[in-house]
Amino acid sequence: MERKIQSLTSEVTQLRDSLNKVMPELEGYRNSPEKLCSNIDELYKAGDIYELKSIKDKLEKYHPESKEYTMVKDLVSKYEKEQQEKADAEKKERLQAVNKLRKKYDDINHITWYENPYFRHYTNTNYTSIYIGQDESSIWLRLMMSYEGEDWIFFESAYLSYDGNTFNIPFDKYRDKKTENDTRVWEWIDVRVNDDLLAFLRKMVNGKSVKMRLSGKYTNTRKLTNTEIKAIKDVLLAYDVLEAEMRKEAKDELVKSLKGE
Repeated sequence: MERKIQSLTSEVTQLRDSLNKVMPELEGYRNSPEKLCSNIDELYKAGDIYELKSIKDKLEKYHPESKEYTMVKDLVSKYEKEQQEKADAEKKERLQAVNKLRKKYDDINHITWYENPYFRHYTNTNYTSIYIGQDESSIWLRLMMSYEGEDWIFFESAYLSYDGNTFNIPFDKYRDKKTENDTRVWEWIDVRVNDDLLAFLRKMVNGKSVKMRLSGKYTNTRKLTNTEIKAIKDVLLAYDVLEAEMRKEAKDELVKSLKGE
């Protein structure tokens, strides 16, 4: 009985060894180059790089000498090169959005300020604009709205509007509002942009009719010029670029610290 068991065990072992030898060949037939490459053009057009790489790995394993392996390997390399070139072009375009802004560094508070390149927003002008502040650890936006005229309006409320959508700008009239006068008068606010206002600004710059209103004892309402709207758009784009770069740098630093570098 024991001898019979040993014989059966030996046969099972031989069968297993034979099967192990034949399996790669069977897998090779199942993963034939023609079958694996039947839809690679569609995968390339769809940008399915993960499936293309999976096919390349199978061809490398079962048919490394085949022309199909070389073809798919070249296709993967071509796709990755195109994506890198696209990413480089997009990064260059984003950096141009930052480079076109006027940049000023405050070496006392260690803050870099970015302002639109089209006009200087002096307090004695009728403008609405935003600008960027950035230090070593954070980045933020500020909104400035100003009025200049012969008479005071004593405004206590400020609004931005586009196509019937209105946003009430929150501000402290004692801390955020300033006034001055000479032969004429001017009143203005300079406030930090919160998340709600930022979301509104992103929609506002694509509106058909964009207005500002300063209201108090009297009211001043006017339509924003194309230059003002373009300036806000450009600063928003630059803000997104700088914020993304700052997040990336913070992530890279975190990865380095976790690796103990």
